[in-house]
Amino acid sequence: MTSTELERLRVALLQQLRELDDMPFAALLTGARLAGHRELTEAQLRAELAYLGDKGFVAPVAKPLSPENKRWRLAAAGRDFLAESGL
Repeated sequence: MTSTELERLRVALLQQLRELDDMPFAALLTGARLAGHRELTEAQLRAELAYLGDKGFVAPVAKPLSPENKRWRLAAAGRDFLAESGL
């Protein structure tokens, strides 16, 4: 992926998470593919979520009963980024 494609993917993920309190991994993958990232693999999405998490833009949602079913939420830094960018 080019740097421009990565940026578009990251923004698409943040925008998806803004719409719901939290989203499962599979829904984020489907949404990203529908947003034009058709070749996105699960491994690439995991890497991007980890990157956005490291930046403080997204955070995993604690699931004590089923930790293998990862869910993600938009963090304050991600919400601020979208607002400051006019997105």
